[in-house]
Amino acid sequence: MSPTNKVHLIDILSTLTPPQNSWSAHILKIRCILNYKKIPYTQSFISYPDIAPLLKSLDVAPNKSGTPYTLPAIIHKDSITLNAHGALADSLPIALHLDKIFPDLSLFPSGDASYALFLAVERIMATFESGYRPFIVPRVAENLDERGKVYFEKTRSAALGKPLAQVRPRPEDTERRDELWTIIKREALVLIGMLKGRESKKGVFFEGETLGFADILVACHLAFIERFDKDLFAKVVGLEGGELRALYEECVPLLERQGEDKAWDVPSEN
Repeated sequence: MSPTNKVHLIDILSTLTPPQNSWSAHILKIRCILNYKKIPYTQSFISYPDIAPLLKSLDVAPNKSGTPYTLPAIIHKDSITLNAHGALADSLPIALHLDKIFPDLSLFPSGDASYALFLAVERIMATFESGYRPFIVPRVAENLDERGKVYFEKTRSAALGKPLAQVRPRPEDTERRDELWTIIKREALVLIGMLKGRESKKGVFFEGETLGFADILVACHLAFIERFDKDLFAKVVGLEGGELRALYEECVPLLERQGEDKAWDVPSEN
């Protein structure tokens, strides 16, 4: 298949200054893939409360667990046949689809071994994320459009069982901050050990000099932290010999390059 029409990426509206206005780790994964593979794409940024009505209108099936409708989502009628709109959501299915349709510069350079590596890194990142989210998520609301901020604060406060403003540990709460940092550092050191590899290893990526999806995953989580807490970001990438910083800096062009802006109508939800 040789798709001719551009892929359309749906992102979340924020008040951040481009190119850092794309901030979600999950959406950044797809943006990185599009940029890495040099896939032509357009983009729309929509407010949080518009995500569900838009995905419903595109006949995207709800998530089986957690929040029913989430981004990222892409639209590409040339290659997606799950629905009449050519829409697909969820970062891993999108990544696998794009890697199949646009096979050049594979996300899994060593085949199944690279996929296994991704799954292992994904498991590490889940724990790593549990350590940093209390620092980051409250600050997301501060950088959304007004409708998005109201929606985000309401839904996240309900999910967490407390006002969102109370989630981030206060400076004087050293015990809680240290507890979270212990989690972050522990998992980061595992990643650093994997990036260091054996004595003969070359290159900043997990597989040496070739980028893979595992690298993109880590870089996108680091970008998420960097967008909202630069002090925490500096602390994380400053660990050991700066292996995480080196990986991140190699990925910055992929994280920050943007597609062509395209308006997209969002149906109202009654």
